[in-house]
Amino acid sequence: MSIREEIILKIFKIQGYKLKSITEGDDLVLNLERINESICPICSKIKPRYDSRIQKFYIGTILTQAVYASVKIYRIKCEEHKIKTERHGISDGKKRYTEAVAKSVILHTELLDNKSTSKLLGLSASSVYRIDRERLSEMFEKYKNNIPLATRLCVDETAYRKGHKYATIISNYDSGKVLWVEKDRNKKSLIKGYKAISSIIDGIEAVSMDLWKGYELATIEAIPKAKIIYDKFHLSRILNRYIEEQRREYQKTLPDEDRKEVKKNYRWVLLKRKKNHSKANKLDLEYLKIKNEKLYELYLLKESFLKIFDSSYKTKQRAKRMILNWVDTVNKTSLNSLKNFARITIKRIDKMLNWFDYPISNGKAEGVNNTIKTLFKRSYGYKDFEYLKIKILQKSGELMRYV
Repeated sequence: MSIREEIILKIFKIQGYKLKSITEGDDLVLNLERINESICPICSKIKPRYDSRIQKFYIGTILTQAVYASVKIYRIKCEEHKIKTERHGISDGKKRYTEAVAKSVILHTELLDNKSTSKLLGLSASSVYRIDRERLSEMFEKYKNNIPLATRLCVDETAYRKGHKYATIISNYDSGKVLWVEKDRNKKSLIKGYKAISSIIDGIEAVSMDLWKGYELATIEAIPKAKIIYDKFHLSRILNRYIEEQRREYQKTLPDEDRKEVKKNYRWVLLKRKKNHSKANKLDLEYLKIKNEKLYELYLLKESFLKIFDSSYKTKQRAKRMILNWVDTVNKTSLNSLKNFARITIKRIDKMLNWFDYPISNGKAEGVNNTIKTLFKRSYGYKDFEYLKIKILQKSGELMRYV
């Protein structure tokens, strides 16, 4: 074998063959000939060849041009095992691509959409999809039996299709990696997800989530020892909804000019945290303090509640006193919408206080959500949920450990 032939076969990681010729066209085809004699795939003994057929295997790419190997595959005649097809050693089973190609495809699809990958590798988009799905599915089977250990989880949902199609995402809080993805966003779907990661459930100490009742009930049922931590950012969003409701209710009592001014100048001042105020916001807040006492009171109450969760150094007892004092203050006002939030707070105060034992949030889960949304955008959505699941674990999980 010449050095040229040897280099070509080494590049594409092919052994036991010699290069006869190269056919150039839209694709590059290496015409190969088997060096060794054929053996029975069962007893591994050399046997006479019975017949043959030509098969093509995708073995790689050179400068975006697909490269195929054209090989004569023999069937052998074994006295003990009858007629069998020899092991050709280029690919596994009935696959028409090599292990090196499979690895190349999934390394590309981790970063790119299938269409872009197909252009770079000189394959059709359908071939990329087939290879990508087959290989990731094989890796997923290994992953299911080796779920990475975790002590703290984040549970969140993400929309994966129009029409309110949601998926439940279970992530490792400490690593920020997705552990599991389950269809829908209800109690049943989360319990199913917990069962899928049952091998690590005993080590879970805390689960961060929003105030979705289904998730809470599923966690209590599946991991009774774990503490439920309400995501403080979600808590802030809920409070802001009640602040908005109170503002609108108050606006209705104002003359038209004052109503427009409140909506235009003070809406975002009320909703933003003080630490996030711009210079213009600070000026508006000072003006609000003088001009509208009721809205300023609303702002101060919002800030005083959220400040309770700004520090993890507070004790649960102190935080509880502060929350109860805040509820008492709100109940003495005429702010009906805020009173509704105060009632929710009293009902869930014990779980709110768990944050002071485990000051964790869904911030990392939200970051994962943004990554998943990018995955949807580049692929224009996914109709097949099982494929979506392994793609999320490829991009945002630890599936690529099994490459």
